[in-house]
Amino acid sequence: MMFAVATRVLLLEDDTETARSVCDGLSACGFEVSSAYDAPAALQHLKEQRFDAVILDVMVPGGSGLDVLRAMRDEDDGTPVLVLTARDSIEDRVEGLDSGADDYLVKPFAFAELLARLRALLRRPASLVEPFHCGLLQIDPLHRRASWKGRLLDLSSTEFSVLQCLAEARGDVVSRRMLLESVWGYRFDPGTNVVDVQVNRLRRRLEAVGACDLIRTIRGVGYAL
Repeated sequence: MMFAVATRVLLLEDDTETARSVCDGLSACGFEVSSAYDAPAALQHLKEQRFDAVILDVMVPGGSGLDVLRAMRDEDDGTPVLVLTARDSIEDRVEGLDSGADDYLVKPFAFAELLARLRALLRRPASLVEPFHCGLLQIDPLHRRASWKGRLLDLSSTEFSVLQCLAEARGDVVSRRMLLESVWGYRFDPGTNVVDVQVNRLRRRLEAVGACDLIRTIRGVGYAL
């Protein structure tokens, strides 16, 4: 399967051998790849052009791939991001996903798996961009903002994604598995309580603006607004 040259990918990777291998492989598959070897260079690339996907190594000079990721999400940049790292603990994976990553790949990895994950990210349908209401809750997907009775909610990128997923269900139950797939891109249970942690954080954000008990827990199933 070949992608058009117009499919642009930014790769942040400081290991020259890995970077060359990934760039050559993606280029052979029809991708247009830009490389950065440190965090400031990656941020500069992001300022200068739009990318269809971004691949970030975590441990790089001049900062961290997660710093780049957080900067992207702070700027409401919803470009799909695949995080690469040699750190494979549950805590590291949760940190990457909580920072706004769409997927996570542990080194060493097979290029075929990286390519498959990248293709999966690019196949995901774009979210609705028109603001919509769910009761007194307003969701603005384009700018990734939410408000309750006109009061802006102070949400992280992941918290917003969880809230948007629940709001789009319009009161129907959203299972933990559905949240894992929609928010974190997992089609399997990673064996963490990341969903429950994020929902609890989201509840505290909502309580701060008077939206108490907005999220219902459906025991053994998931959550609903």
